[in-house]
Amino acid sequence: MENLTDDQRQEFNTCFQQFDKDNDGRLNSKEAVMALKSIGVNIQENDVASGLDMNGFLGVVVKKLQITDPEDELRRAFNCFDQEGNGFISTDYLKQILMSMGDIMNAQEASDLCRECDTDNDGYISANDATKLILSKLQ
Repeated sequence: MENLTDDQRQEFNTCFQQFDKDNDGRLNSKEAVMALKSIGVNIQENDVASGLDMNGFLGVVVKKLQITDPEDELRRAFNCFDQEGNGFISTDYLKQILMSMGDIMNAQEASDLCRECDTDNDGYISANDATKLILSKLQ
């Protein structure tokens, strides 16, 4: 697990928390499979039959993923928040996430970012649009 950057650790921790519906610090086998699938790890339910705590989750992630492509990492991060698995998240939900992650963004900054990501103004952001925007800002 020492292979993970702080950002990756935070990304996977957020994903874990999104799927830990009862907030007990463990994912049951179904939750674990869904959480792992959301970040691109396909695993059978019987492989995680006893469930996973955060360390177990990170262990599976490190073992199964070779994280090298920034675009792939961004898509995995996006998928953690795509609760319906349809490739989109609502701008309202993204704004809520951005404002709840500590002092990262205020309401205006979150609104501005969501407006910039929502290229067709339909109230939803696609994984492609979010990834392109973020990569353009990093260059």
